[in-house]
Amino acid sequence: MSSIELTSSQKTILTALINLHRENEDAVKGEDIAEAVDRNPGTIRNQLPSLKALHLVERVPGPQGGYKPTAQAYDALDVQQ
Repeated sequence: MSSIELTSSQKTILTALINLHRENEDAVKGEDIAEAVDRNPGTIRNQLPSLKALHLVERVPGPQGGYKPTAQAYDALDVQQ
């Protein structure tokens, strides 16, 4: 189990990101995460930099870009990759 302490909001966002990434196997846009967790896209955009700083997500630039979970993200939530 990881020693990273996440807020409930961060856990919710990270779980949604992992689930969406598993479905599409591609970068996930913040708007898609917002829709999945029924939150404002701005709220998601505000949380993603802190998750990136914790090395739990990586940003994918470009028009098809978005975010992908890292191996640490799976460890932090104690889920299988």
